[in-house]
Amino acid sequence: MYKCTECNAQYEECPDFCDCGNDTFEELYDEVDESYDEEEEYYEEPPRRQPPRRPQRRRLSYEEIEEMEREKSEKQKSIITFVIALIICVGLLMAPPHLKKKVAKPQIDPKTNTAVKLPSVDAIWDSTPLYQTKKGGSSLPILNKNFSTISPVLRQYLVNIGKIMNMKWVSHSIEGKAECKIEFTLNKMGGLETKKIISKSYNEDLDNSVSLLLSNITAFDIPPADYKGERIIMAFSVDSAKGTRKVYYP
Repeated sequence: MYKCTECNAQYEECPDFCDCGNDTFEELYDEVDESYDEEEEYYEEPPRRQPPRRPQRRRLSYEEIEEMEREKSEKQKSIITFVIALIICVGLLMAPPHLKKKVAKPQIDPKTNTAVKLPSVDAIWDSTPLYQTKKGGSSLPILNKNFSTISPVLRQYLVNIGKIMNMKWVSHSIEGKAECKIEFTLNKMGGLETKKIISKSYNEDLDNSVSLLLSNITAFDIPPADYKGERIIMAFSVDSAKGTRKVYYP
């Protein structure tokens, strides 16, 4: 609605001029009830949640109650038995050594006990023929007599042989201080030939261990081309007091 500012005439639409000739109008607004709330008109109170009903407990019979009591009693007995056994085990472990029961060692029947037979040292001692050359009949030269005269490749080959000997030599049970020396040659394929002990230690354990070593080792890697079948001398030394053992080229 529009109202003329001069004569207060009202029009639904704003005209260009009023009947009184005035061209100024005032727009009228409908009064709104501010207290009205559309949300209140559509508001509905949510339904109240009903508390869940508790299931009615069935009354147990006398037989069921008796069965439950019996199962409870058996569980208690099992727990008590386990605790007692655990206490006994802890007590045995914590007991002093002199109170612990000694376990008898199993008896070995000498008839069934097969001892390892070591080869006789005397059989290896100087049992192989002397190393002779084809022409003059004199002994073959010693390869490791002077390491500075051999090639680096052949020198490294001898170092590898020494490592293998040291690794395969069983000497942990040898007592005392002793040393023995061996001598051997190699063929073109690295096979161990004309092996023998050339210096006894007069320590039976040491001599037997070296004898067993010579029996077990049959070949090494193929030697370098500049190896001409020379003799190789190697020494085995032990000192149980110092706890030392070594394999070296004298």
